[in-house]
Amino acid sequence: MTYLEAINYVITQVGAAPVTDEADTLPDVASSKLRLTEASRWVQKRGWWFNTDLNVEYVPDSGDAYRIALPANLIKILHAAPAFLIERGGFAYNPYTQSTSFEGLACVTVDIVLENTWDDLPQSAQDCIRIAAAQQHVMIELEDARKADGLSDLYREALVDMKKDDLEIRKRTMRYNPSTIRTKSGVRPYRSGSRNPLYPGG
Repeated sequence: MTYLEAINYVITQVGAAPVTDEADTLPDVASSKLRLTEASRWVQKRGWWFNTDLNVEYVPDSGDAYRIALPANLIKILHAAPAFLIERGGFAYNPYTQSTSFEGLACVTVDIVLENTWDDLPQSAQDCIRIAAAQQHVMIELEDARKADGLSDLYREALVDMKKDDLEIRKRTMRYNPSTIRTKSGVRPYRSGSRNPLYPGG
């Protein structure tokens, strides 16, 4: 689905005519873009298979007081090592040292959630976002709770589909996770519950 198609889906829910250009300056178009932007961030902030990057390495910039610049489309940081960090003003910030300087560290490895642009979203995510945006548009423009409830039902169905996609893809990806491969190959890690044919019961 194109961004223009999403805009038209939203505006037609309130009886507006479809447009042929997403740059159209009609108020309904501007309002629909705002609703789509809000819905996109709200849906994506959970962190899905398509917008979660794992084991990303950031190297402190020695030419900038050993700061680490974070992506402009960052939503949240899920995990960081060896130093705990959060985002502040576009840079990594360590609450324990109250500093943006990571001098002394070769790199910091993080798991992050990013906000993807419309064209980088899978169809199931686009469906959730356009329906959520349409629901808000209806409530704001028409104050029609009954129609909004109908869209809410559609949103729940779309969300179920996206969760199914997420689960299926994560399961498939897990097969190639290094720890999973080691377990299946019979490598005995240093923890209980591993399986190794050379160590019965281990």
